[in-house]
Parts: sequence; C-alpha cells; structure tokens
Amino acid sequence: MVLDESKWLSMLILVFISAIFLLSLYESGNLSLGVNDVDNYGGINRDVSEILRKIYVNDSDFQNLTKGNYSGAGAIFNETGESIVYIRINGWYIHKATVELQNGTSKTIGLSASMEELYKEADSLNGSVISTNSQMTGGEFYMITVDTPNETVKSIEKVDELPEWTTATVIEEVSENEP
Repeated sequence: MVLDESKWLSMLILVFISAIFLLSLYESGNLSLGVNDVDNYGGINRDVSEILRKIYVNDSDFQNLTKGNYSGAGAIFNETGESIVYIRINGWYIHKATVELQNGTSKTIGLSASMEELYKEADSLNGSVISTNSQMTGGEFYMITVDTPNETVKSIEKVDELPEWTTATVIEEVSENEP
C-alpha cells in the first residue's frame, strides 16, 4: 500500500494532534505514564513517611509527646483505614567507624556515643575514617494509631518494647567516605 503525499500529510497532522491531546492529559494529571508518578495522595508510589509526617504535624498530642524529636521504628500502613506506627523517642546513637591504617589494613573502632571521639581515635592510630555506622538505641517506645483517610492520630500508647518484626531489620544510618 502506497500513500500519496496528501495522505501522509493527513496522517502526520493526526499524529501531531493526538500527541498534543495526550500531553495535555498527562499535564493535567489525568494520564499516568509511569510508576514514579505521584499526585498528592491519590496516585501511586506514595511516600508513607511523608504522609505520616504531615499527619503528625497537625496533632498537638503527638507534638507535645515528641517535641519534634522521634524516629520511626516500623509501621503497618493502610491507606484506606487505620495505620499502626511504632516510634522511639529520647533514644541516642552509638557509633562505630572503619579506619584505614597507614599499612593499608582496615580496623573497626567504637562503639562510642561520640563521633568526635571516634575521629580522635582514628587520628591517634594515624589512620583515616573510610566509613561510619550509627545505630539508635534506648529511649521510650510508643504505638501510634492513625486514621489514615481522615489524616488524624486516633491514639498514642506507650509500649514496653517494640514488636519483633520492627527489630528484625536494624535501623541504621551509614555514610561512606571515599579514601
């Protein structure tokens, strides 16, 4: 099948108009083109921690308890009902570091409550810190029940310990420095 010039021109115009229409749908938010699209709570790939943070900011009981200083230990997020979140407040960090010594070997130093002390120890060994690892420990634990669709905190309850599933994965902050 051979198309003459006028049919090619008509087809090109049709493709161009279709592209403009699809682009306008995408820009309006009515057409999702990928799994990384986010559309303010109604779309896919929502950031759970950001949603919960926005709910916490508006709850005075939560703010009075944490004074803005807490770490999340784990959550069961339910977009259409109640979410259960476990947090830790008044915890502290313990640190360890890996040091590259002058002879090319590595040594792990720590545990210390102070990163500054670890760096001083690395200096005393004539080594350079190549990585650090910080882990939160201690503190008090609370279970927060959130009415997710209504964006409200339903209850805050102190618990003696975290459920086992929240401690199965260690919550750590790791930074790597290139030598």
